[in-house]
Amino acid sequence: MTALAVVGVATVAIVGREPGLSLAGPSRAVLAVEVLAAVLLTAAAVATWRAGEAFPVLLAATALAWLVSEWNSPAAGAGFTPGLLLYAAWPALLAATALRGLHEQRFDRPASGLLAVAFLSSVGVLGVASALVFDPAGQGCAACPANLVLVADAPDLWVSLGRAGLVLTAGWTVAFALLALARTVLASPARRRWSAPVLLPAVAAVLLWGAGAVHGIRRGFVSNDPTDRDLRLAEAVALALVAVGVALARLRARRTRAALAQLVLDIGAAPAPGEVRAWLATALGDPTIALLYRLEGGEWVDADGRETTPTAPPDREATRVRVAAQDVFAVVHRRGLLDDPTLLSELVTTASLALEHDRLHAACQARLHQLRASRARIVAEADSRRRELERDLHDGAQQRLVAVALAIRLARRTIAPGDAELEARLADAEEGVRSAVVALRDVAHGLFPAVLAEEGLAAALEELSEQEPRLVPRALPAGRFPSEVESAAYFATLESLLEAGHDVTVDAVAGQGLLTLTIGAGEQSASTMVQIQDRVGAVGGTATLCAGLLRVEMPCAS
Repeated sequence: MTALAVVGVATVAIVGREPGLSLAGPSRAVLAVEVLAAVLLTAAAVATWRAGEAFPVLLAATALAWLVSEWNSPAAGAGFTPGLLLYAAWPALLAATALRGLHEQRFDRPASGLLAVAFLSSVGVLGVASALVFDPAGQGCAACPANLVLVADAPDLWVSLGRAGLVLTAGWTVAFALLALARTVLASPARRRWSAPVLLPAVAAVLLWGAGAVHGIRRGFVSNDPTDRDLRLAEAVALALVAVGVALARLRARRTRAALAQLVLDIGAAPAPGEVRAWLATALGDPTIALLYRLEGGEWVDADGRETTPTAPPDREATRVRVAAQDVFAVVHRRGLLDDPTLLSELVTTASLALEHDRLHAACQARLHQLRASRARIVAEADSRRRELERDLHDGAQQRLVAVALAIRLARRTIAPGDAELEARLADAEEGVRSAVVALRDVAHGLFPAVLAEEGLAAALEELSEQEPRLVPRALPAGRFPSEVESAAYFATLESLLEAGHDVTVDAVAGQGLLTLTIGAGEQSASTMVQIQDRVGAVGGTATLCAGLLRVEMPCAS
């Protein structure tokens, strides 16, 4: 920045010695506007300066080149040769600055090609190539300092190079304007808001330079006739507006930071579940916004811990946020909402603690979902084994025992009359086998009642009440429910019945996606309650005991 100050002082001194040769004319007021434009650009560069960023460097270089363009004058002394080389450089630098933008956009292929032509014409043709063949003395400028890069005096070639450079300048300035305007029109509203205040004044300044180039094609060089002076003044105003646009962007960023900081203070560092999403919806003006978090294992979950993918439907988009080169969370929002990188960076910086708290909550919820799913798989596997064992007992051991009982009965019929002792022994054996069949049937039914799978919860509880008269079913829904829900409801009732020493009533009602059982179970031991809660919790339900009433609620698909 010291160099800019030195160049500024030198420019004022050069113009002061020969005001009539200034590009803007002899007016001190116009000179003040010229210098003010450079000062404002320099201030904008300082305000946006960050190590490693190109925008402030390009902006400062534009201010420097803008001042150096006045050194193409006999009054420049030692600065005359730099003035010859760089008097046309500032428009190309300004175009690069505008296309780079405050948020450091990479130059794509169209931008890179355009800038290559811009620097080729401004610095290569109008600057270096023309200076190599320009002898001030040979052109009749006895007061001009020596051209330190002169190779050969070629007046005709110098004019031809000047015309070629000005034609190229006219072309690339129009191309730049079209490219910049197309990007502005096609940009989302958010991106347009932060890019237009800098890009549009830059377009105006470059087009004014292009108009000056067209004006100078006939003579082959840029001069300072009345038209050139008017264009120079307009260029200075446009450059000042570029600096104002940078200031507006900085002000908007500061306001955004303040608003986000205030909202963070409002919700605190440990917001309640869902509060961060509601806060962002208010701050960003999108009530449908959603937050997704990336866990340590790489999987993505929503704010409730359910697995998802960081994608969005066609009318929305998902913006991933990276911290330390890793995706941390994603925001699903309406299109264009987070096209403003300032908003996104301020969001990450200001709300990082609240977002991290919400991410940890989502991670805990994800672990709970995984635990619940694991418990559900265990219960489902246990029920499956129960069904298999019940079927094996019914179709295997029970049938074989029945066959044994039948064989004993047939054997009794073949006993010789009068063998009372053998008859009594066989009768006892048959009775024992039949008792074993009944006991085995009870065991199989206790493992998993077949009627529960075949006819549903209501039929299973009715059958259980026939076997256990202490169970008194009252209101039971006739419909079917998911098998795991029916199984949990049945075994919760059975465990309560086995624990109680009195009659047990059971009521069940289905509605609003829930199956609710109220069991008059009386007091239950802690171990029984743990078994019931584990079984019910495996299907996402709850079981609570209050005043002797066990209330079981489970989600169902009825």
